[in-house]
Amino acid sequence: MNFARIISGLAHPMLMPLISVFVIFHSGTYLDYTPHVLIRVIYLIVAISTILLPISILPLLKNQNMISDMGLEKRNERLIPLLITTLFYGLGYYMLLKFPITRVVANLQLAAIISILLISLISLKWKISLHMAGIGGFIGMLIGFSFLYSSSLKFIFMIGILVAGLIAYARLKLNLHTPSQVYAGFILGLITVASCLLLMQ
Repeated sequence: MNFARIISGLAHPMLMPLISVFVIFHSGTYLDYTPHVLIRVIYLIVAISTILLPISILPLLKNQNMISDMGLEKRNERLIPLLITTLFYGLGYYMLLKFPITRVVANLQLAAIISILLISLISLKWKISLHMAGIGGFIGMLIGFSFLYSSSLKFIFMIGILVAGLIAYARLKLNLHTPSQVYAGFILGLITVASCLLLMQ
């Protein structure tokens, strides 16, 4: 049980956008040569908009009894936190658009926004795995990016699949999701991010 909790914590969906950006800037493409100052600014924008700001609102929402736990495990408590998170992601997207050389990062942020909105809508009626949507989105990014930039990310792709399996195991072991919720989350994240990256180029 502790192992499953550790996996869920280390592979939190909030971390996936930042990890994806790290992979993009170490992909063996021309993006590897992006000025370091610009890379640091982009890391900062992504970290603040996808991790720092979304996390910062959770204690406030919990204090106001709008959520009962920080993990948003209850389906009916997800809508407001996810919509606020979408606003933070939107702010990050707006700022990333100012750097045309790395437009793919902005597109990735937009894909994440679309994923969260879809999850918000689905969560009105059915619980879907946020964790699996996160890792599915990461793998979708690898697929889309590889097609666009002819970059070989096979090793990272294999690691991603392995991590996806571990996350699925953890979510099922903790009895937080059914198999269908796990599969649905993964497929939603993968298809949304891959198609957004490919269609927005």
